[in-house]
Amino acid sequence: MSVKANTHKNELLNSAKREFRNAGYTLSDNSINSSSFDFIAKKNENQTPFETKKMIIRVLAELDLFKIHTSQDLRLIAKLIQGNPLLIAKFATGKRIKPSTLYTRHEVPAISLQTLRTVLHDEVSGKGPKITKITRRGGIFVNLSTSRFIERRKQLGLDISLLADRLGISRQSLYKYEKGDSKPKLESYARIIEIMGLDLDHPVDIFKKTDKDLDFDINEIFKPKSSLQKEISGYLQEKGIQILWFRKELFDGMFVNEHQEEVNKSDINTGTSIITGVTSTNEEKDNDRILLLDKLSYFLGKKGIWFEDEESGKESKSIKTTNFFTILTISDLERMGNKELSKFL
Repeated sequence: MSVKANTHKNELLNSAKREFRNAGYTLSDNSINSSSFDFIAKKNENQTPFETKKMIIRVLAELDLFKIHTSQDLRLIAKLIQGNPLLIAKFATGKRIKPSTLYTRHEVPAISLQTLRTVLHDEVSGKGPKITKITRRGGIFVNLSTSRFIERRKQLGLDISLLADRLGISRQSLYKYEKGDSKPKLESYARIIEIMGLDLDHPVDIFKKTDKDLDFDINEIFKPKSSLQKEISGYLQEKGIQILWFRKELFDGMFVNEHQEEVNKSDINTGTSIITGVTSTNEEKDNDRILLLDKLSYFLGKKGIWFEDEESGKESKSIKTTNFFTILTISDLERMGNKELSKFL
């Protein structure tokens, strides 16, 4: 990354954090970041600790620098911690990102800092989201309220054929608008307002929790990368527990379900996901990571387990357990029965 791009990103990152704090969000520790996200923002909803909104944020100077493998990691992490991924960027294809407009890169929503500020302000004031424009291949489109559109068409006594003719589009195109299968371009929407006499757009809520399935092979991408990870996976699978291994994250993997031989994109048990790490050859680095993972576990309210083999040194044992993190050796894992292991889960 160039010095200029890095400066843009740092300014954007600091500004984004400030906007979330001003809106009442709690942010993850500055030392907690990864190759896929820069920080996590969380906020209790309805004054209930069990209803927590979580946003996993990646900040980029240029949106086109966001790669598909980073998207896969970010989207899976978001699903496992029951949050929403969001990109905040300054430029897209060399041009400034437009305000009040939703962009998308590799299935992850993206907005400008100005849009973030507006959305968070509206959230605090209770006005609701105001993003109605969406960028897609072919231009900028408007998110249409299909129910209001149909209701208004009937109020005006227009059938689909007549309205399509007046709008200068095909009957099939208009039918897709009403089914929600396609959206009108800005210029087409201007014509809709002119004929219908009403603004019929519908805001997109980027903070709304989604149950949308992941569209990639989880088991193939997030499989064990080292012999130690393979060994750990083997013992866990014998006990009916599945773990997914990440590529370049602060944590090595996350448990996703129990009592299933293989997990697919619709079977992830997000409620029991557990952060895990494994030992490296650098004990000092291990201790630093354990402390960071403990902070992350505490912030997310998730249990953490660190696995180490008998070949590693024992100094890390000085951090045997914390409120959220436990260190287990491979021997511990091997001898534990299902019931004993379950207390850590």
